[in-house]
Amino acid sequence: MKVLIVGGGNVGYYLTKTLKERKNHIMLIEQDRVRCEQIEQDLGDSSIAVTNGDGTDTECLNEAGINDADVLIAVTGHDQNNLVACQIAKDFFGVKRTVARVKNPKNIVAFRKMGVDSVISSTEEIANTIDEQLDWSEMKRLIETHSADLKLSRVTIDKKSKFAGHTLQEISLKSGIIIVALLRDGNIIVPDGKTVLSENDEVILWGKKDDLKEIQEDHSAR
Repeated sequence: MKVLIVGGGNVGYYLTKTLKERKNHIMLIEQDRVRCEQIEQDLGDSSIAVTNGDGTDTECLNEAGINDADVLIAVTGHDQNNLVACQIAKDFFGVKRTVARVKNPKNIVAFRKMGVDSVISSTEEIANTIDEQLDWSEMKRLIETHSADLKLSRVTIDKKSKFAGHTLQEISLKSGIIIVALLRDGNIIVPDGKTVLSENDEVILWGKKDDLKEIQEDHSAR
């Protein structure tokens, strides 16, 4: 996976090191030129490209290779810069997935409402989030290759959803549709009948393509 990291401080450094060890191609943007040189000296090889510049600047993002990125992760020490970088990546460059580090927990809900896909705080959580995305893509590929009529799908629960606030026992799904797992606050939950669905939960569903399409259209129509 090609990952663009904005911010080369301690979090960005260790995240780059961790994701490099997990065989990802890393593109890193850092404003401090000396810090860029240190990172290149410590970690630099063909799997890491370091750009000196501002990760909220479109020209810098373009120079760093954002058009090739599968995911952008903003981990500067300033929450507002991380939010702006994620918004530009998604809205201007069409990056499919964005991840932002937050220092102030009060910003988590606002970041999600403003379109950031994953809002987390620690290096390990961020690295695991990327691994989850890789696992999801591979699982979908395997299932759809070998099952013509079945697929995995993911639906985000919003406050208007008829599922929000209800247990799985209370939800009426078509026969054959199974809720496999929930993604909540960066964690994977294996649900049971008593699990209550909450706003911002990402629900992973398994079932027939046509049945899943109805659920997706019901959520996107709101």
